[in-house]
Amino acid sequence: MSRWAKVAAAWVAIQLAFFAAWTSLEQARFAPDVGSSVLIRVRPVNPRDLLRGQFVQLGYEFSQMDSSLVDLSRPESGAGVWVVLAPEGELHVPLKAQAGRPDGLEPGQVAITGRVERARFVFGIERYFVPEGTETPSWTDLTVRLRVGSDGRARIEEVYLRGVPWP
Repeated sequence: MSRWAKVAAAWVAIQLAFFAAWTSLEQARFAPDVGSSVLIRVRPVNPRDLLRGQFVQLGYEFSQMDSSLVDLSRPESGAGVWVVLAPEGELHVPLKAQAGRPDGLEPGQVAITGRVERARFVFGIERYFVPEGTETPSWTDLTVRLRVGSDGRARIEEVYLRGVPWP
Protein backbone atom coordinates (compact mmCIF):
# COMPACT_ATOMS: atom_id res chain seq x y z
CA MET A 1 0.00 0.00 0.00
CA SER A 2 1.39 3.40 -0.99
CA ARG A 3 1.96 6.24 1.43
CA TRP A 4 -0.98 8.27 0.02
CA ALA A 5 -3.34 5.32 0.35
CA LYS A 6 -2.35 4.98 4.01
CA VAL A 7 -2.92 8.71 4.59
CA ALA A 8 -6.31 8.54 2.87
CA ALA A 9 -7.32 5.47 4.91
CA ALA A 10 -6.25 7.19 8.14
CA TRP A 11 -8.22 10.32 7.19
CA VAL A 12 -11.37 8.28 6.50
CA ALA A 13 -10.94 6.44 9.82
CA ILE A 14 -10.62 9.75 11.70
CA GLN A 15 -13.79 11.07 10.05
CA LEU A 16 -15.73 7.91 10.86
CA ALA A 17 -14.57 8.02 14.49
CA PHE A 18 -15.58 11.69 14.76
CA PHE A 19 -19.10 11.12 13.39
CA ALA A 20 -19.60 7.99 15.51
CA ALA A 21 -18.59 9.90 18.66
CA TRP A 22 -20.76 12.89 17.75
CA THR A 23 -23.79 10.66 17.07
CA SER A 24 -23.43 8.80 20.36
CA LEU A 25 -23.12 12.10 22.29
CA GLU A 26 -26.26 13.50 20.65
CA GLN A 27 -28.19 10.28 21.33
CA ALA A 28 -27.08 10.31 24.98
CA ARG A 29 -28.00 13.98 25.38
CA PHE A 30 -31.60 13.37 24.33
CA ALA A 31 -32.17 9.90 25.78
CA PRO A 32 -35.69 9.42 27.22
CA ASP A 33 -34.47 9.55 30.82
CA VAL A 34 -32.19 12.60 30.36
CA GLY A 35 -33.37 16.20 30.69
CA SER A 36 -36.94 17.43 30.92
CA SER A 37 -39.90 16.55 28.75
CA VAL A 38 -42.47 19.34 28.34
CA LEU A 39 -45.73 19.66 26.39
CA ILE A 40 -46.15 22.89 24.38
CA ARG A 41 -49.02 24.35 22.34
CA VAL A 42 -48.02 25.31 18.76
CA ARG A 43 -49.37 27.02 15.65
CA PRO A 44 -48.53 25.21 12.39
CA VAL A 45 -47.99 26.84 9.01
CA ASN A 46 -48.13 24.84 5.78
CA PRO A 47 -44.88 25.27 3.81
CA ARG A 48 -43.36 22.93 1.27
CA ASP A 49 -39.73 22.83 0.20
CA LEU A 50 -39.08 21.27 -3.21
CA LEU A 51 -35.63 20.02 -2.16
CA ARG A 52 -36.41 18.80 1.37
CA GLY A 53 -40.04 17.72 1.09
CA GLN A 54 -43.08 18.55 3.14
CA PHE A 55 -42.81 19.92 6.64
CA VAL A 56 -44.88 21.82 9.16
CA GLN A 57 -43.49 25.15 10.28
CA LEU A 58 -44.22 25.38 14.01
CA GLY A 59 -44.76 28.66 15.83
CA TYR A 60 -44.40 28.70 19.61
CA GLU A 61 -45.84 31.15 22.14
CA PHE A 62 -42.32 31.75 23.42
CA SER A 63 -40.92 32.60 19.96
CA GLN A 64 -42.52 36.06 20.00
CA MET A 65 -40.71 38.88 21.78
CA ASP A 66 -43.53 39.91 24.11
CA SER A 67 -42.34 43.01 25.98
CA SER A 68 -44.00 41.85 29.20
CA LEU A 69 -41.82 38.70 29.26
CA VAL A 70 -38.54 39.95 27.83
CA ASP A 71 -35.83 40.96 30.27
CA LEU A 72 -33.44 42.06 27.52
CA SER A 73 -32.32 45.57 26.67
CA ARG A 74 -32.83 45.91 22.90
CA PRO A 75 -31.71 42.42 21.86
CA GLU A 76 -29.71 42.35 18.64
CA SER A 77 -30.08 39.77 15.90
CA GLY A 78 -27.86 36.77 16.66
CA ALA A 79 -27.78 37.37 20.42
CA GLY A 80 -28.40 34.41 22.72
CA VAL A 81 -31.61 34.18 24.72
CA TRP A 82 -32.96 31.92 27.48
CA VAL A 83 -36.70 31.40 27.92
CA VAL A 84 -38.11 29.97 31.14
CA LEU A 85 -41.19 27.77 30.71
CA ALA A 86 -43.49 27.14 33.66
CA PRO A 87 -46.17 24.46 34.01
CA GLU A 88 -49.77 25.56 33.56
CA GLY A 89 -52.00 22.52 33.73
CA GLU A 90 -50.52 19.83 31.49
CA LEU A 91 -48.81 22.38 29.21
CA HIS A 92 -45.77 24.60 29.76
CA VAL A 93 -46.10 28.32 29.00
CA PRO A 94 -43.48 31.09 28.74
CA LEU A 95 -42.70 32.85 32.01
CA LYS A 96 -39.79 35.14 31.07
CA ALA A 97 -36.97 35.64 28.59
CA GLN A 98 -33.49 36.86 29.44
CA ALA A 99 -29.99 37.14 28.02
CA GLY A 100 -28.19 34.87 30.51
CA ARG A 101 -28.87 31.39 31.82
CA PRO A 102 -31.51 31.63 34.57
CA ASP A 103 -30.58 30.65 38.12
CA GLY A 104 -32.78 28.96 40.71
CA LEU A 105 -35.57 27.49 38.62
CA GLU A 106 -38.57 26.38 40.64
CA PRO A 107 -39.78 22.77 40.44
CA GLY A 108 -41.39 22.07 37.07
CA GLN A 109 -39.80 25.05 35.34
CA VAL A 110 -37.55 24.46 32.33
CA ALA A 111 -35.14 26.86 30.60
CA ILE A 112 -34.44 26.57 26.88
CA THR A 113 -31.85 28.45 24.88
CA GLY A 114 -32.10 30.01 21.46
CA ARG A 115 -31.10 33.15 19.61
CA VAL A 116 -32.70 36.40 18.49
CA GLU A 117 -33.50 36.57 14.79
CA ARG A 118 -35.39 39.51 13.23
CA ALA A 119 -37.47 40.50 16.28
CA ARG A 120 -38.30 36.92 17.31
CA PHE A 121 -36.65 34.01 19.09
CA VAL A 122 -35.44 30.92 17.20
CA PHE A 123 -34.69 27.61 18.94
CA GLY A 124 -34.01 25.16 16.08
CA ILE A 125 -37.30 23.33 16.68
CA GLU A 126 -39.44 25.29 14.25
CA ARG A 127 -39.63 22.66 11.47
CA TYR A 128 -41.16 19.19 11.67
CA PHE A 129 -40.87 17.03 8.54
CA VAL A 130 -43.88 14.85 7.70
CA PRO A 131 -44.68 12.22 5.04
CA GLU A 132 -45.68 13.59 1.62
CA GLY A 133 -49.37 14.34 1.26
CA THR A 134 -49.97 14.78 5.00
CA GLU A 135 -52.66 17.39 5.63
CA THR A 136 -51.75 20.29 7.90
CA PRO A 137 -54.01 20.22 10.96
CA SER A 138 -55.68 23.14 12.68
CA TRP A 139 -53.30 24.85 15.13
CA THR A 140 -55.86 24.57 17.92
CA ASP A 141 -55.51 20.78 17.81
CA LEU A 142 -51.70 20.52 17.78
CA THR A 143 -49.27 20.16 20.69
CA VAL A 144 -45.58 19.23 20.79
CA ARG A 145 -43.57 17.35 23.40
CA LEU A 146 -40.06 18.77 23.64
CA ARG A 147 -37.04 17.09 25.24
CA VAL A 148 -34.84 19.75 26.83
CA GLY A 149 -31.26 18.74 27.63
CA SER A 150 -29.26 19.99 30.61
CA ASP A 151 -27.58 22.50 28.27
CA GLY A 152 -30.95 24.11 27.49
CA ARG A 153 -31.19 22.94 23.89
CA ALA A 154 -34.57 21.52 22.91
CA ARG A 155 -35.54 18.81 20.43
CA ILE A 156 -38.98 17.74 19.24
CA GLU A 157 -39.79 14.44 20.90
CA GLU A 158 -43.30 13.95 19.52
CA VAL A 159 -46.13 15.88 17.87
CA TYR A 160 -49.72 15.30 18.96
CA LEU A 161 -52.97 15.98 17.11
CA ARG A 162 -55.88 16.11 19.58
CA GLY A 163 -53.74 14.22 22.11
CA VAL A 164 -52.82 11.38 19.71
CA PRO A 165 -49.30 11.04 18.18
CA TRP A 166 -49.21 12.56 14.67
CA PRO A 167 -48.69 11.75 11.77
